[in-house]
Amino acid sequence: MSTRADYAQIATKLDYTALEKKMEQLSQHAPPRKRKTAADLLEPLREHLLTLHRKGWSSGQLAEELKTAGVPVSPSRLRECLSRWTAGGNGTAKPRNRRRSKRTVTNNPSTIPANQAGRGSESQTGLKLPQH
Repeated sequence: MSTRADYAQIATKLDYTALEKKMEQLSQHAPPRKRKTAADLLEPLREHLLTLHRKGWSSGQLAEELKTAGVPVSPSRLRECLSRWTAGGNGTAKPRNRRRSKRTVTNNPSTIPANQAGRGSESQTGLKLPQH
């Protein structure tokens, strides 16, 4: 079982001046990234990859060459990086629209056309005969 921290005792021993100085230093740096992404790995090669892509190399061909050099990247991930770099993005992914499930769409009564509202499926075929 863990013991509870005595914050009153910690507060008396804490050097707030040094702690504030440390926080000021941290605020001037980007937070450390725990995990590298494919874009992080390819960033030093960015201009070379863009140049080769402009010259006609496909993302599949470039990915294959990178794999032989020891960089395991899929063609789709490389294509994503190339398009982000070409668009002048800052490296953050675009927000993606979430798809609504079919169940939500089909159960919504507002999606049923007015001419079909109230129709039963027992005996009606949907075929209307002209009346004379």
